[in-house]
Amino acid sequence: MVRTLGGADTDRMEALSDGVFAIVLTLLVLQFEVPDVSASELPAALAAQETLLISYLLSFVVVGLYWIIHHNLFRYIAAHDRILLWLNLLFLLSISFLPYPTELMGVYGTQFAWTLYAINFVLVGVLMTAVWAYAARAGYTTDEISARAASLITIRGLISPSVFALSIGVAAVNLTLAFFVPVVIAPLQMLWVRYYQRVEDLPNGN
Repeated sequence: MVRTLGGADTDRMEALSDGVFAIVLTLLVLQFEVPDVSASELPAALAAQETLLISYLLSFVVVGLYWIIHHNLFRYIAAHDRILLWLNLLFLLSISFLPYPTELMGVYGTQFAWTLYAINFVLVGVLMTAVWAYAARAGYTTDEISARAASLITIRGLISPSVFALSIGVAAVNLTLAFFVPVVIAPLQMLWVRYYQRVEDLPNGN
């Protein structure tokens, strides 16, 4: 089957993606407003923005991590077709929507707001993984990526959305605890890296 709108490079996809990431990282901070209060009331007004600050920092870190992931994955994606273009656009759609649930979470700080916030991050992770999985299956990755390595990278991509999905259930029991659930992503990623390095060092995958 002939794939239309295809090509042997991904430069324009990466350029568009970098632009969207830059805009989203900028928009995240625009949700803050300087409180219109007296000097004596300023400390209390800033303290009232604590949830907004936490949601902003979490969003900034996660978006930044996904920019790094996107950058690293596209080092090994050498070509594209129409489907990959659309998958990447859907991923960028999920990224560009993040400032909205981030502000909702910061302003309201409710279980419902966290659920919307976490669902957005689940979509971000699933769609980023879909971009990689499709590129690997369609043969658009470089020769240095084996089928086994591609599968392991796909599994890694599901770590973050799985953790955010778990946080939705945690929020139903304890909203404060749900804020700390994403911290689990870091050790899980480190465990994955150790496993990946060990498996890749084994001869012939044995």
